[in-house]
Amino acid sequence: MRRLRFAPITILLLAMVVTSVSAQGVTYPSPWNTSYQIVNLGTSDATIVVDYYRPDGTVATSAQRTFAGVKPGGSVTVLQATESTLGPGVYSAVISADQPIAAVANQQTDPGTGNSQPPFSSYSGAGEGSTSLILPAVMHNWYGYYTEFFIQNVGGADATNVDIEYLPTTYAGCLAGRPGQSDLNLTVKQYAGLNVSQLSKTNLGAIGLTGSCVGYNGRFIGAAKITADQPLVVVANEHAQGKLFTYNAQSDGATSVLLPAYMRNYYGYYAALVIANPGTIDATVAVTFTNGGLANSPVGKGVVRGDYMVPGGESITIYDGPTGNDTALAAAGYTYGSPYSFFGTARIESTQPVVAMVNQEAVDSSGAQAGTYNGMAAAAGSTKVSVPLIQSAYYGYYTSLTVMTVDGGEATVKITYTSDDTYSAVKGQSRSYTYTTVDGFLNRYEGPTATADQSDILDDAAWKVSADGKFIGSAVIEVVSGSDIVAFVNSEKKVSGIDSMYTYNAFNLQ
Repeated sequence: MRRLRFAPITILLLAMVVTSVSAQGVTYPSPWNTSYQIVNLGTSDATIVVDYYRPDGTVATSAQRTFAGVKPGGSVTVLQATESTLGPGVYSAVISADQPIAAVANQQTDPGTGNSQPPFSSYSGAGEGSTSLILPAVMHNWYGYYTEFFIQNVGGADATNVDIEYLPTTYAGCLAGRPGQSDLNLTVKQYAGLNVSQLSKTNLGAIGLTGSCVGYNGRFIGAAKITADQPLVVVANEHAQGKLFTYNAQSDGATSVLLPAYMRNYYGYYAALVIANPGTIDATVAVTFTNGGLANSPVGKGVVRGDYMVPGGESITIYDGPTGNDTALAAAGYTYGSPYSFFGTARIESTQPVVAMVNQEAVDSSGAQAGTYNGMAAAAGSTKVSVPLIQSAYYGYYTSLTVMTVDGGEATVKITYTSDDTYSAVKGQSRSYTYTTVDGFLNRYEGPTATADQSDILDDAAWKVSADGKFIGSAVIEVVSGSDIVAFVNSEKKVSGIDSMYTYNAFNLQ
């Protein structure tokens, strides 16, 4: 059977009767829980089995879940908050199936009712691990932000030699962290998970800085390399009060990296781009930003280029938030307070392999949203992409799906949505829609303000039973003609003043 691993995430972190839990020094109103969506990518009905592993490597046998007869393109949704057999604790999960599958895990707080409460975040399930991984954004005491990793051993035996090397970056001309720090010879049982938090790692903080750098003493921002004697899957959480970012560790860098969704000053949304160089040779990097048709560009500035140098073993951060006045987009006229906004793609071309990730955020007046996704190697683009979780009018949740072409040219794509068999208004239905990208960019938006031209599900009567149009399910994007593609998803709910955004990378299949 094919197996898809979830890096270990906080499933029922504390007993559900607890009304307040602390994660990374931040107090939240309810216990942490996960939910996840599994989609059948095969051509026949699938039997899907989920096993949960404790940190000591033992299996929670009574909590095993089996889903039989999941139709091709169909999906199942699991809510840990309503599990009756899985006790409180931190688990990793291994999902097995007799057909190809993909899955997305969501993190949220939940009092045990199945009613998710912000902050939210998502990550993609992984089909295989690696003995060498890099996390491009790691923080200790970084102006209220901290990180934690969840490391899952997906090898054939216990991992007895897991090493973490912390790599501080040069930030504003200062080495923002103490070099030479590491966690060595860690052990992780087979299929089990290990949590490594940077909250109390004061040894990571910079010391001895003077002048304009003095404010970074005691702080760390940079990357981390993880190596092991067994293949691993790793995800990282970035915590701050009211916000949660989650992203998957990456095993390989690339010289051409794609970022399907990048924003600056777009209805209060903005992005921060981290580019990490896991090698030892300095990388010369060009980032080309191409605005999509939904935003408004200064004359002649629909395409903007920024040039950077990323030292070996370090990372750089390009911050396009309200105080980010030194970026290529800012210099091109996309300034806050102006009528110009950016919502489009970014393409990285580098002389050395690099990895990248994007933090998407919104100002408080736009909901204080937050989410993260990984840059995608151009070589990983394909003619078919799986999107395991799509929502529309689903108890206030909705999805924004963004497609980017690999070569910057155009593609005609068919998007087929399939509703689930349990929660959607119209169950088990599939419908297709065909579009052509513009400047290598396409966005389909199911939010409450979407027009019929922007959305597929929201304004199509075929998805409604009377006035009820709630949809939760999956999508498959297929290239009809033109360039290969990659895709990215925002899923969120309008909740004032706290992060209610899930973000994840879609899965390239062919």
